[in-house]
This record gives sequence, C-alpha cells and structure tokens, in this order.
Amino acid sequence: MNTRTKILNRAADVMRRKHLSLATERNYCGWIGRFYDYCLQLPKDMEAETKMESFLTWLAKVHDVSASTQNGAFHAVRFLYTDVVPRELDVSKINALRATRPEMIRHAPSVEDTAALLADVRDLSGYPSCLVTRMLYGSGLRVSEPLELRIKDVRISRRELYILGAKGRKDRVVRLPEVLIPEIERQIMQARTIWERDQREKIPVTLPHQLGKKYPEYLFAWQWAWLFPMHKPCQHPRTGETVRWHMMPDIIQRAVKESRRRLSIQVVPHELRHAYATHSLDKGVNMKALQESMGHAQIETTAGYCHAEALSVPSPLDLLPPNVITFPATAVAA
Repeated sequence: MNTRTKILNRAADVMRRKHLSLATERNYCGWIGRFYDYCLQLPKDMEAETKMESFLTWLAKVHDVSASTQNGAFHAVRFLYTDVVPRELDVSKINALRATRPEMIRHAPSVEDTAALLADVRDLSGYPSCLVTRMLYGSGLRVSEPLELRIKDVRISRRELYILGAKGRKDRVVRLPEVLIPEIERQIMQARTIWERDQREKIPVTLPHQLGKKYPEYLFAWQWAWLFPMHKPCQHPRTGETVRWHMMPDIIQRAVKESRRRLSIQVVPHELRHAYATHSLDKGVNMKALQESMGHAQIETTAGYCHAEALSVPSPLDLLPPNVITFPATAVAA
C-alpha cells in the first residue's frame, strides 16, 4: 500500500470517528488526494503553510475555481494537517489563505415560474420526484432533506416534518403543506410495501452512527423505514452490507432539469428553497420565524432573502417631470 493510499485511508478513519457525513468524507478525500499529487512537484522541505498557499493559488489561477470551491479545498487540507498528520500550523497564515466569498444575491424563481415548474415536473423511473419537488418549495427544504425522512419524522396529524441531522448537524421542525397530505399518505403506503418485503427478506435499513449496534431491532422497525426508499437494495458504501437506502438526489435533479428545458425557464432544485424564503418574506412572514424554519444559524443569512428595503427607495428618474425623460423619435429601418 503506497503512502497516498495510507493517508487517504487514515483520513477516512478519522472522519468516521468524528461522525462526519459520507458526502464530507468523499469531498475531503478527493481534495486531499489532489493536494498530495500536487505536492509531489514541490520541494520536500517546504513548509506546510507554503504548500497550502501554492495549492490554493494554483486552483485559482489555473483552474479558475470559485471562492466556495477554493474554501472547500482549504478546509480539507487544513483537516489533513490538524487531524490526520498533525502539524503545527501558523494560524494567522492559514486564515489569511481563505478566499473571500462575494456577497451574491440568491436567485429565487418568480411565483409564476415556480408554479409552472411544479405543474410540469414529472415522476421519473417510478420515483415520486413530483412530490419531492413540491416539498422543496412547500417546506423550504434542501434537496437531500426530504429524501432522508423516515416514517417517524412525518407527523401528519400535527402537519409537521422533523428534519434531523441537517446541515451543520442541526435539527428543526417545518410545516407539512396541507395540499401534500394525500400524496404523503399514498407514499407512506408504498414505503410500507417495500418495508414488508424487506422484513421477509431480512434486509435492514441504514441507521446513523452506531445506533444499529445499540438497538439492532431498529434495523427492521417500521418507524425507522425510509419515507422515500430506493426500489432495490444496495451495498452500504462503507460496510459493503446489503441494505435499503433512500431515493437518490440525482433523480430530483434530472426531473427538474427536464421540466425547465420543456418550459424554457431557469430553475434548479435548490432555488425552490430560495423561492420559499423570498415568497414568504414578500407575503409578510416574520423573519425570525422564517430563520427557524430555514435552519439558519444567523438572522443575517435569512435577511439575505429580503430586498424590500432596497426596493423601497424610489428612483429619482421617476420623480422628474415627464417632459424631461421624453425620448426623441427614432427612424424606423426600412
């Protein structure tokens, strides 16, 4: 086993011990592998901070990556030096390497485009992508959040969805839209059919962390079954065990992609969450309440969806006398 493979395996072990998500593990290992390959062309006695600076500069200059991508690489390499192969790093130098992310206006589809998309989007490959897409807008969810719902997280009588272990390892409760309840109940019945088949074939669901070892009966419990299960069992990406996984996000991405092409509009799934926030604020929803619903740590993040103050400033051009802004007549081309 070569040094590169040893470092990546050790990094994966550390991340699993820290209970980082599978997505984070794959992302960090990808960047650590690229950083290792890049360092092969650098002097061996070069300081770690200098290697990091050279790598991040190379990403920006040669590959023209965005600030968020560059920061993702920064966090992965810093994790390598602080948790995998510990080194003493100059904190002041390291923090200076982080790219400054520009403040960008979040694109939120108009009410008209949102309504057109939700009316047009279709189920793909037998999966309820139409229902999931409407949940993204109806409850302000990230794409992965409805897919990771279990039966116990759906409280129909209270019109609630429990979003557990979301971004930043934060839990929250969101409203279940009234109009989606019949479809949710139908989906629960379909999930039950798959769960009953798994009971006969002894196929467990995946559980977070070591919960399956502590409570093995949960592996086959109805309350822990996925609301949106995959049609077929698969191998667990870490253990290799045959398990029941939840529906994949790429199905939603494809369904929305096909719909926006048919409609000739510009909407991606995550922007439905932006639309939920923007449209709610436009209707006068309390910003603090919206912050809780969105799962934002800072109220400033939620305020980024509010443009009412800027739009309240009247244009001085509209205040001028009409004769001042009269446009001269232009010749019409023959």
